[in-house]
Amino acid sequence: MDNAIQLTDDLIIGKGRDRICYAHPHRKDQCIKISISNDKQSKREVRYFKFLTNKNVNLSKISTFQGTVITNLGKGYTFDLIRNEDGNVSKTLRQCLEFKKFTIDDIQPKLINLRKYLIKNRICVRDISPSNISCQETSKGVNLFVIDGVSNANVNPLTIRLERLINASITKAWKGLERKLARIEKSLTRKK
Repeated sequence: MDNAIQLTDDLIIGKGRDRICYAHPHRKDQCIKISISNDKQSKREVRYFKFLTNKNVNLSKISTFQGTVITNLGKGYTFDLIRNEDGNVSKTLRQCLEFKKFTIDDIQPKLINLRKYLIKNRICVRDISPSNISCQETSKGVNLFVIDGVSNANVNPLTIRLERLINASITKAWKGLERKLARIEKSLTRKK
């Protein structure tokens, strides 16, 4: 454990149901995801990223898996960390909407482009939520990246191989995103 990467609470970027995400203390361009109870989600993502990489899929709008590391908290899975042009960690879509950086209507064209990107590149996303989309701020505007939930959404291995099933998976996940965005919009309207 002497060579283990030391993760502390001040490095926490976000917490999900299954994992905690930390900024990598030695690599500015990476984060480390630590499983809370088991590695099931991380292992599923690793398998799926290997599949996508072997097929030479365009992963330019995805926070991709970079490898595993040993930390003081156990095995960690490293991924790209999305940062703004100024070097700060990019906020999630949920955070940007709650902080009123822009409205859902403002970001809608970017969301449509992200959906088209996923369909064109046949990338399944198990959970497209406002917390799993990062909004990178640049001088040219906002770039969206999927930062979590990229994996086979089904136990059926054909789901990630057949275009019709991939599109159905993306459509289903996207409807879930639209419901979550509508709830956020409704809660923000009530706060006015």
